[in-house]
Amino acid sequence: KIAMQLLHAGRYAYQPSAVAPSAKKAPIGWFTPHALSSAQVEATIGDFAAAAALAQEAGYDGVEVMGSEGYLINQFLVTRTNHRSDAWGGSFANR
Repeated sequence: KIAMQLLHAGRYAYQPSAVAPSAKKAPIGWFTPHALSSAQVEATIGDFAAAAALAQEAGYDGVEVMGSEGYLINQFLVTRTNHRSDAWGGSFANR
Protein backbone atom coordinates (compact mmCIF):
# COMPACT_ATOMS: atom_id res chain seq x y z
CA LYS A 1 0.00 0.00 0.00
CA ILE A 2 1.12 3.53 -0.72
CA ALA A 3 -0.34 6.94 0.02
CA MET A 4 0.50 10.37 -1.34
CA GLN A 5 0.89 13.41 0.88
CA LEU A 6 -0.56 16.64 -0.45
CA LEU A 7 0.41 20.01 1.00
CA HIS A 8 0.60 23.67 0.17
CA ALA A 9 3.41 25.63 1.82
CA GLY A 10 1.43 28.88 2.00
CA ARG A 11 3.52 31.55 3.72
CA TYR A 12 6.42 29.08 4.09
CA ALA A 13 7.05 29.10 0.34
CA TYR A 14 10.48 30.38 -0.66
CA GLN A 15 9.34 32.45 -3.62
CA PRO A 16 8.10 36.02 -4.09
CA SER A 17 4.75 34.78 -5.39
CA ALA A 18 3.90 33.01 -2.10
CA VAL A 19 0.25 33.14 -1.02
CA ALA A 20 -1.46 32.68 2.34
CA PRO A 21 -4.71 33.50 4.13
CA SER A 22 -3.26 36.89 5.09
CA ALA A 23 -0.21 38.90 4.07
CA LYS A 24 1.81 37.87 7.13
CA LYS A 25 5.43 36.83 6.66
CA ALA A 26 6.59 33.63 8.35
CA PRO A 27 9.46 33.93 10.84
CA ILE A 28 11.42 31.47 8.68
CA GLY A 29 10.29 32.99 5.39
CA TRP A 30 12.01 35.40 3.06
CA PHE A 31 8.92 36.85 1.44
CA THR A 32 5.65 38.35 2.62
CA PRO A 33 2.89 36.34 0.98
CA HIS A 34 -0.02 37.80 -0.92
CA ALA A 35 -3.40 37.20 0.71
CA LEU A 36 -5.53 34.83 -1.33
CA SER A 37 -8.79 36.21 -2.70
CA SER A 38 -11.98 34.24 -2.01
CA ALA A 39 -11.89 33.00 -5.62
CA GLN A 40 -8.29 31.85 -5.14
CA VAL A 41 -9.26 29.99 -1.96
CA GLU A 42 -11.99 28.17 -3.89
CA ALA A 43 -9.53 27.39 -6.70
CA THR A 44 -6.99 26.02 -4.21
CA ILE A 45 -9.62 23.72 -2.73
CA GLY A 46 -10.30 22.50 -6.26
CA ASP A 47 -6.57 22.00 -6.81
CA PHE A 48 -6.36 19.75 -3.73
CA ALA A 49 -9.32 17.71 -5.02
CA ALA A 50 -7.79 17.45 -8.51
CA ALA A 51 -4.44 16.35 -7.06
CA ALA A 52 -6.19 13.66 -5.00
CA ALA A 53 -8.01 12.42 -8.11
CA LEU A 54 -4.72 12.27 -10.03
CA ALA A 55 -3.14 10.30 -7.19
CA GLN A 56 -5.99 7.80 -7.37
CA GLU A 57 -5.63 7.61 -11.15
CA ALA A 58 -1.90 7.00 -10.74
CA GLY A 59 -2.60 3.99 -8.50
CA TYR A 60 -2.09 5.40 -5.02
CA ASP A 61 -4.11 3.66 -2.31
CA GLY A 62 -4.78 6.84 -0.36
CA VAL A 63 -4.10 10.51 0.06
CA GLU A 64 -3.09 12.38 3.19
CA VAL A 65 -3.78 16.10 3.12
CA MET A 66 -1.23 17.84 5.32
CA GLY A 67 -3.22 20.27 7.44
CA SER A 68 -0.73 20.66 10.27
CA GLU A 69 2.85 21.79 10.75
CA GLY A 70 1.98 25.35 9.74
CA TYR A 71 1.13 24.60 6.12
CA LEU A 72 -1.64 26.49 4.28
CA ILE A 73 -4.62 24.67 5.81
CA ASN A 74 -3.23 25.25 9.31
CA GLN A 75 -2.61 28.90 8.43
CA PHE A 76 -6.34 29.28 7.80
CA LEU A 77 -7.25 27.65 11.12
CA VAL A 78 -5.30 29.86 13.51
CA THR A 79 -5.91 33.53 14.26
CA ARG A 80 -2.19 34.28 14.36
CA THR A 81 -1.93 33.74 10.60
CA ASN A 82 -5.53 34.33 9.51
CA HIS A 83 -6.53 37.98 9.79
CA ARG A 84 -9.35 37.74 7.28
CA SER A 85 -12.78 39.25 7.83
CA ASP A 86 -14.56 37.41 5.00
CA ALA A 87 -16.13 33.93 4.90
CA TRP A 88 -12.64 32.37 5.30
CA GLY A 89 -11.70 34.19 8.51
CA GLY A 90 -13.09 35.58 11.74
CA SER A 91 -14.96 33.00 13.79
CA PHE A 92 -13.59 29.50 14.31
CA ALA A 93 -16.49 28.12 12.24
CA ASN A 94 -15.36 30.21 9.28
CA ARG A 95 -11.71 29.40 9.71
